[in-house]
Amino acid sequence: MINTFSQSPTMYPTQQGSPLSIMKITLWMFTICVLGQIIGTCIFGVYFHKKLDKIEDEMALNEDYLFLRRIQKCLKRGTVDPTLLNCKEVIAKFRSLISEVTQSDQPDESHEKPTDERTNSVPAPRIGEEPNTSKKVVAIHLVGDKDNSNKEALQWQQKSYLTLQNEITYTNGKLRIETPGVYYIYSQVSFCANSTQFQKAPFVQYIYRKQSDGPVKLLIKGASTIISSTANCALQSTQLGAMFTFGKNDLVFVNVTDPARVNYSPEFTYFGMFKLGDTS
Repeated sequence: MINTFSQSPTMYPTQQGSPLSIMKITLWMFTICVLGQIIGTCIFGVYFHKKLDKIEDEMALNEDYLFLRRIQKCLKRGTVDPTLLNCKEVIAKFRSLISEVTQSDQPDESHEKPTDERTNSVPAPRIGEEPNTSKKVVAIHLVGDKDNSNKEALQWQQKSYLTLQNEITYTNGKLRIETPGVYYIYSQVSFCANSTQFQKAPFVQYIYRKQSDGPVKLLIKGASTIISSTANCALQSTQLGAMFTFGKNDLVFVNVTDPARVNYSPEFTYFGMFKLGDTS
């Protein structure tokens, strides 16, 4: 017999969609959507944060502008309602703020105050320059004098040298301190050093101090033992210099072992002192 029933064609697996592949595609699409949403959220967050910063800056500028507008209104008296704006309080706060800013900009004088005593010293004027007496320069420079009537001290004279003895006076070979302080004293004595005039003892120079209520005290001294074999005068020099603290009416003077051998030329023999600062 002939079978007349119609039969549907056989469906092969390749002709139908696999459920597993459909699930994979769905998962991929879902993952891509989630990642896109996350990236979009991050970008929007960054943009929103920058926008907030910009708005805050604008608000700060707006507050400054409003504050300046308030001050401007306060300066225009009679145009502001006192119930809305207290001009006295606004101006007082503004003035206090300005004073704080100016005080913070000024240097602290306590840190700039010199502590070294040498900063009180006054520099010597240059050659040919008039000294500035407003700085209270205290100095004296003397040159040798052949008058040796006073055997206790060498005699000196002034010859067109820088001499500002406002606080130092000279009398009979001695310098008198009128104002206490720290002083630098110096002296140079030139003398003949040949064998015919040389004594057994070396040529010695002394600088003494005599206080008003005390004995004479030796401060410093210098000696020269060089002897020339010639009969002519061979000049030698002894130089002294040191810093000391002197009181009022203290006397300072110079003496040597043999004044007859001294060369009294102004360039060779001189004596002086200058003030470095006050005693604390």
